[in-house]
Amino acid sequence: MNAVLKLSVIVSLLMASAGVGYYYAVYLPERDVKLDRERALEAMRAEAERQAAQERMVAQQREAQERKAATKVAAETRYQDCVNAASATHEAAWTAECKRLADKTLENHAGCLSQKKLSQGYCDAAYRTRDPSPHCVLPVAVATAVDGDQDKARRRCLRERDVALQ
Repeated sequence: MNAVLKLSVIVSLLMASAGVGYYYAVYLPERDVKLDRERALEAMRAEAERQAAQERMVAQQREAQERKAATKVAAETRYQDCVNAASATHEAAWTAECKRLADKTLENHAGCLSQKKLSQGYCDAAYRTRDPSPHCVLPVAVATAVDGDQDKARRRCLRERDVALQ
């Protein structure tokens, strides 16, 4: 019986050591490999998310810069259109004033000639014909008023552009 007991103790010790050996030699290395893979996958996922977030941020910054550039181009275009309109209005006002003064001078000349006691020489000298073209010389007060309107319009254009660029 002693031999059976010794044998059973030896067999149980061998089985226990086989279990411990299996645990340390097979199970733990497999578990560690699996955990290492999972950690590596998690690290790759985290890196991919970080890169995606960074790419989204760069794309958003690029879009913001493109929107800002488009806004600036649009504002500059509107500014140029506004300045061009102000110049066209100035030229039209200048031309209208030239025509108005030329017509007024012709009307006054005709009125002067209709008076019997005034000679043609006097009327011609008093009411010399004015240049009705857009390039005439206007009186200082009229020219200052027309030019002042253009300056106001240009300042308004500049303010509108500055507001659009903010």
